[in-house]
Amino acid sequence: MKKNALFLVLVFIWFSLLPVKTFAIENNLLFLKAQKYYEEKDYESAIKTYKEILNHQVISSELFYNLGNCYYKTDSIGRAIQYYEKARKLSGVDDDLMYNLKVAHSKTIDKIEPMPEFIITSTWKNIVNYKTADNWAEYAAINFFMVFFALILFHLAKQPQIKKMFFGATLIFLTLSSLFYFLAKNRNESRNTFNHGVIITASVSVKSEPQTGATQLFVVHEGTVFRIVESQNNWLKIRLDNGNVGWVTQQEIGTI
Repeated sequence: MKKNALFLVLVFIWFSLLPVKTFAIENNLLFLKAQKYYEEKDYESAIKTYKEILNHQVISSELFYNLGNCYYKTDSIGRAIQYYEKARKLSGVDDDLMYNLKVAHSKTIDKIEPMPEFIITSTWKNIVNYKTADNWAEYAAINFFMVFFALILFHLAKQPQIKKMFFGATLIFLTLSSLFYFLAKNRNESRNTFNHGVIITASVSVKSEPQTGATQLFVVHEGTVFRIVESQNNWLKIRLDNGNVGWVTQQEIGTI
């Protein structure tokens, strides 16, 4: 009876996992299909196939990066920047990604000079974005494990000098674990926050109010990146890096 029960449990687990396995295989096949389209220079079909994977709620830096490449090849600079930036939110420092992003930005019309940023703020952002949230979390876990290891050695040590050394090591590992946890938390929050966008149409008239007939403040062009300050119905209040603020419709932008 016990063997039969165990067999039934194993069968149940197998069939419960089967849809997940099938789902993963399907996505892998779609990914290979999209790559083949890209190699054949059928970029529109590649985009359509990558979007199918996105519709399955699959998110990865590689997927976003490949979509960015496809859009760049079709001269959709705004969309290319959107997906390169999405990939950057998920990945750490990636030379190929940063190079492609730089090239895409060089194709934009608007060359907006950012306002000066406090050096501590900019340095902290660079540190947070240097690794992925998963990387920082792994470092936090490793150092947290080292805290327990150092504590064990502290209790086993007989000489006061050795005990002092391991106690100091415990404090260092605890500090590092807390720091890496904080970095992981910040990186994860920035990854899951959609507070930036990019212009995806040729040009956009930025309004003084969230109304079609409002005064035009200025014009921005495809590929311009901005911060989303506020949303109101179908309108978004945006802030450019130079401090300019105004309203645009959601159809004209892509979220990052």
